[in-house]
Amino acid sequence: MRPLAYLIGAALLGAAPAASATEFGQSIYAGMNARFDTATTPPYQDLEPELRILLQSKKAYSTRNHFCIVGYRWPDGHSFASVHWREGGLIVRWYGGTSWADDEFEWYFNKAVNLQTGVIDADDPQGSTFLVTLRQANSTLEDCRRYGRQYVVEPFTPPPPPPVEEDY
Repeated sequence: MRPLAYLIGAALLGAAPAASATEFGQSIYAGMNARFDTATTPPYQDLEPELRILLQSKKAYSTRNHFCIVGYRWPDGHSFASVHWREGGLIVRWYGGTSWADDEFEWYFNKAVNLQTGVIDADDPQGSTFLVTLRQANSTLEDCRRYGRQYVVEPFTPPPPPPVEEDY
């Protein structure tokens, strides 16, 4: 068992054949043709520090948090992991490595699907670039439940902020 994040259950995706677009249902994403296992695919393997960065940024580190993560790949080679944070009510993109640690962290939250405010109960988001349909959200969450990995991050104390350098 890992100290702060541990695997609850997983589907073995690494050996799974590429899936056709129709196998992804009404996803919030479009055009992907394969899933991949983030636990065995660089640069997605070291997930715990990134989840901690997400939790620190939202000041949500004092309680247990649950995540479901599944990787998607497109025909042109583009890929990212879809991260469902249950307590935060978000589906966030993660491009692997320390992508959440860079200066553009808020971009990821601007592109995230807020499951409280960004989902409409209609057949079409009517041209919206930030709303998704309930069917798309539910299909994406179900895809993660079926093919993704489940993680739990236990409460933790974040490191102190770096000291501020004073100009003299």
